[in-house]
Amino acid sequence: MRITFLGHAGFAVETASSVVVMDPWLSERGAFDSAWMQLPRNHHLAPRVRALLETPGRERFLYVSHEHKDHFDPEFLATLQRRDFTVVIPRFLRSELQDVFAKYGCKRVIACEDGREVPIKGGYIKLFVSEQGTNRDSAVMVRGDGQCFLNLNDCKLHDRLARIAEEEGPVDVFTAQFSGAIWHPTCYEYPQETYAAISLKKRDSKFEAVSRALETLRPRAYLASAGPACFLDPTLFHLNLEKVNIFPNATQLFRFLDQRLPSANLKKLESMPGDVLDVGTLDYVSLDGERLTEERFESYLRAYAADMAHLFRERRRNMLRAEVDEIHERLRVELQRKLDHLDLHARVGMPLYVELTELPRRLLRVDFQARRVDEVPSIHESTRYAMKVSAVDLVRVLDRKLTWEDFLLSFRLRLSRSPDVYEPILHGFLGVEIEDLRAFCEGVRSTESQRERTVVDAGGRRFTVQRFCPHQGADLSEGWVEEGRYLVCPRHRWRFDLEDGGRCPTNGSTLCAEPAPQPSAPSASEPEAPLHPVQEPLSL
Repeated sequence: MRITFLGHAGFAVETASSVVVMDPWLSERGAFDSAWMQLPRNHHLAPRVRALLETPGRERFLYVSHEHKDHFDPEFLATLQRRDFTVVIPRFLRSELQDVFAKYGCKRVIACEDGREVPIKGGYIKLFVSEQGTNRDSAVMVRGDGQCFLNLNDCKLHDRLARIAEEEGPVDVFTAQFSGAIWHPTCYEYPQETYAAISLKKRDSKFEAVSRALETLRPRAYLASAGPACFLDPTLFHLNLEKVNIFPNATQLFRFLDQRLPSANLKKLESMPGDVLDVGTLDYVSLDGERLTEERFESYLRAYAADMAHLFRERRRNMLRAEVDEIHERLRVELQRKLDHLDLHARVGMPLYVELTELPRRLLRVDFQARRVDEVPSIHESTRYAMKVSAVDLVRVLDRKLTWEDFLLSFRLRLSRSPDVYEPILHGFLGVEIEDLRAFCEGVRSTESQRERTVVDAGGRRFTVQRFCPHQGADLSEGWVEEGRYLVCPRHRWRFDLEDGGRCPTNGSTLCAEPAPQPSAPSASEPEAPLHPVQEPLSL
């Protein structure tokens, strides 16, 4: 087996008889309305990837993990002329990927449920599908030639990895996202010290998730991928140079792993786009000519930004007042339609204010309790959520050129909330498409209906808690305890205080934790039953 790194989260996995191209993001326009650009540049690989997918002689597969445009690149896929390959995608409740590829004209489309295997000569492709709330994603495993590559992508399967390892056997090369890909705290109006503290906590939490995945899977090698993109829009360029944010590079991750897993027999690999790894030897058989180093990082980015400046000149323009007024009214209608589809509206205890920067005295106030959207001159509550955005950016959502989630990921907005507490229903209201809001609400209710409990051992003290996280249903029996009292969700690293009834300090969600009696000592003829405790970290 050979793995060619295609940049960001893209790979081409070649076995003796098959090739699987994963998430090729190669468009020179980047993703999320050109807010994210590939780092390092990988556009030169487009002809090579086209050749892999268009050249007959082997089984050819294209795998797309989910809808985010740094993984699903319709612009590049449209350049493929010969489409006699098989597309493998996850089957989500939202049918966007299936709808697109049904019209694409390829040989075959296989929409996989969780755990489905697609046979290839000498092995298989297997998908692991996760869909909770606003998150839709999948991971992929390729086993062939007696070797195995597991690509977690951005998929948060950390509470399932132990079971996957037990069922699937040894993994040779493992890769998973290690850098942030969310608008919090990036788009929030925090003091610099607060912003840095939140960013550092999120970064270390992501690093810890990778560490625990490595402890569970024990692969021979970890291949850094789904790392930071870069931001070349002049209004976003400063994000690249912040000393602390949620976009660390692989060097920072490897330093963390060296301290966290000092005795691990693990090869850590940072590839450049175009590098080819032999899985058997874990040596590179081909290296791309350009290497990006920390020393030349800023100069590289500035040259890159100069080359791409035309993208941002094209998208910025001054709008006439009549155009802005029309967008304002379209936005009001859109927000009201969203509100009409949100049947969990009564749970949101604060209003949402939306301001177009061109109309600072005509804010839209979303009243979730009254289920109405009104125009107001200013914010008049201390408890509120607020979003500020320009009409020229938002109109692309209203014109259906971007989804709401794509727009939020473009980082072209400013947000604030008081109190500074994550509100999941409001978050879903902002990020979910109108047609998906009812399914989103059903998902919330389904997660909340899970009442199974489990026992947690916190340094010798035992607690009973709800087994499934109230956020998105992760199995907390696969979590761990920090500081002797905080149960940590393995999927999103929410912390629940066992000494405070299992309450999450940052948002008030609870696991209804209660002290559990200590087990009686087993008799000589009766061994003690396992308690399924939360384990402390193991060493590789």
